[in-house]
Amino acid sequence: MKPGRLFSISIVIVASGCAGEAPTPTASASGIYDRILGTGYFDGPLETGDWRTTLVGREHAQADLAVLDSLLEHHYAYNDADAVDEHALLATISAELPERIRVGDLAMQLQKALALSIDGHAPRVSGLTAEGARERIEDNPPGTHYFPFELRSTGSRIVAFDAGTRSLIDAQSPYVTAIDGLPVADWIDAAQSIIVAGSPQLRWHRGSWQLGNIGFLRIEMGRPAAPTARLTLTDERHTRAVEREIELVGMSVAARERYPFERDALARVPDDVAYFRIRRMESDPEYIAGLAAWIQESRSARGAIIDIRDNGGGSRLPLLTLLPHVLDANALPVVVTAGKLRLPPGCLANNCPPPEDGYLANRFMLPLRSLPGGSPERAAIDRWLPTFKPEWSPPPETFSDWHFLVIAPDADPIFAGKPVVVLMNSGNFSASDIFLSGFKGRDNVTLVGTASSGGSARRSEYSLPNSNLSVSLATLASFQARNSQLYDGVGIEPDVMMEAEPGFFVNTSDAMLEYAIERIRREGRRTPG
Repeated sequence: MKPGRLFSISIVIVASGCAGEAPTPTASASGIYDRILGTGYFDGPLETGDWRTTLVGREHAQADLAVLDSLLEHHYAYNDADAVDEHALLATISAELPERIRVGDLAMQLQKALALSIDGHAPRVSGLTAEGARERIEDNPPGTHYFPFELRSTGSRIVAFDAGTRSLIDAQSPYVTAIDGLPVADWIDAAQSIIVAGSPQLRWHRGSWQLGNIGFLRIEMGRPAAPTARLTLTDERHTRAVEREIELVGMSVAARERYPFERDALARVPDDVAYFRIRRMESDPEYIAGLAAWIQESRSARGAIIDIRDNGGGSRLPLLTLLPHVLDANALPVVVTAGKLRLPPGCLANNCPPPEDGYLANRFMLPLRSLPGGSPERAAIDRWLPTFKPEWSPPPETFSDWHFLVIAPDADPIFAGKPVVVLMNSGNFSASDIFLSGFKGRDNVTLVGTASSGGSARRSEYSLPNSNLSVSLATLASFQARNSQLYDGVGIEPDVMMEAEPGFFVNTSDAMLEYAIERIRREGRRTPG
């Protein structure tokens, strides 16, 4: 067992079976890897050309596993950060391979195996469609029965609604508490077989996304396929419960919309409060120019609301554009993130010169040698560095030196001294985690919502030659400067905990936004434009 972070893993043995049925047990493997060895997920009728039904021989599959083993050993940032023995894990899969295996089954095995890691960007195992596009097995697992409506998480509860009509399935009892008589949490727990061992909020959030695919979850729970499902719904106080028999459909209706829609939110915001909705962390120059223009146009506002709910990441440019206008003009720059890059094998033991600006300039992170002595940025790092005690130390022989994301205040900050509220939820991940970490703890800034999922990995995608599967792996060990914790497996906590209410998903209410507006109008003052 490797040193580092330890995670509780509970798995059950499964092997071959028929589509729509629970894979049957095998006695040939045991221990923490047992549930990984399932096959037979894609033996039923599927569309012609579906990559998941393609067969690959044992020797070719074993060769792919050997390639993946080398990638994990030499390129994966978190290879030594948890208690998972990836080499033994892949060896177990290799030893148990049948003569031929469907690529979809191999993808499921790799998804489940690599999900034991803390890397929030992994495993993201994907196959190659007939059109040449990549399709993640996590987004398209086995199963032929789906709910005909959306099931979304508020943070700790599940709401059922029709996304097309923006209406609740039951307005008086909007919360789903059970499916087929089993608590909804049990179904979310079944989905964890393919979800990375990240933060609890990441696991709940991604697990709730799988609820719509009731066929897959029944397979994982060993329950028979059926064309209907029994849904139990209740009200806020659990005083009224109703049961509904739901006719299932053969295709997912989940749209993966990012709520709220900007037009919905803007209709609720008064003129004296600045509001900007960031659905994704964009890097497009035109988008960033629009964000910069909005900042300048908001000079006379009482305060600002930055809404990043359901923003799953992207670029760090929105943070670099916004945060300087929140910091006091006379303050030192702030250190947001520290990280080390996993070096490729050819650059180990310092036998190749690093780039002048380090390895992470595209993440706006620089090593100390690139920050001139006496500069405000270097002074900020020098003051902060004694407080930095990372919870895990990346081995120096296989990683770069430390790189830092440091952000300086604007000479004329628009929002300095004004209340700023950032709306967040567990849909926030990756660059959104970095964004939240930058705003967390700053003067006059309040984070409202539920904890973010936690992730920052500078992922790289690698293809396996025989199966045409690809795997995403973290190459960056990334730490929050404010508390020395990793982003992966942790996330950012809000200052004010608030969950979405059912009306939020159908645009009849937005309690978080109303709270933010009231807070700004109470604490802020309007200034001349």
